[in-house]
Amino acid sequence: MYKIMIGLLFLITSTVSASDAQYFWRFGDGSVSHEAEPEHEYAQPGIYTVTREVYQDGKLVESSQKQVDLVSPKIVGLVILQPDTVVLGQNVEFLANLTSSEPLDLHYQWYVAGEPITSQADTGKLTTQFAELGNVELSVDAMWQQTTVSSASVQLQVVETDNNNEKPGNGDGNSNKSPGTDNGNTQGGDSGGSLSFLILCLAGVFVSRKRG
Repeated sequence: MYKIMIGLLFLITSTVSASDAQYFWRFGDGSVSHEAEPEHEYAQPGIYTVTREVYQDGKLVESSQKQVDLVSPKIVGLVILQPDTVVLGQNVEFLANLTSSEPLDLHYQWYVAGEPITSQADTGKLTTQFAELGNVELSVDAMWQQTTVSSASVQLQVVETDNNNEKPGNGDGNSNKSPGTDNGNTQGGDSGGSLSFLILCLAGVFVSRKRG
């Protein structure tokens, strides 16, 4: 139960103090009172609109409304749970994680770059994907009926898929050759050249001896 000194909410704005005034209060939960400064107990947390009417000689002389917020004081914090990586064009899941001192019947509105998007409102879960690379702001409002009671936002970095599963060096024309292949061919060429030079030298010696 939530006991509220309802009458104190309206003392600052009240302009009627005559003892013959009649009061009519509506507390927003179906209950009413005719006391000048009533107390009221609410059974459930919520945001209630309290209406106060003052009559003199059967005529309405004053009417005013105020809200009693029994939701926001129960909220400890709200954060967005997100994956480590947000990949372009792939489904990704986010969760509005609300911490409160007692269960609250809230729904959630999500925004991407300030634009509202539809989601599973009851659970605070969002499954979506992004079509553009770069930074984008994701935010969420926790709402009691039409009233925002808490908000949270995060900055996301949308990245490309890493499809490079090839081994290092693929695509290089020389990378498939066995180590030392080119050097082996070069060394073979050098050996052939040395042998030819040696044959020519021996032939020269033989000719010189023959002439002598």
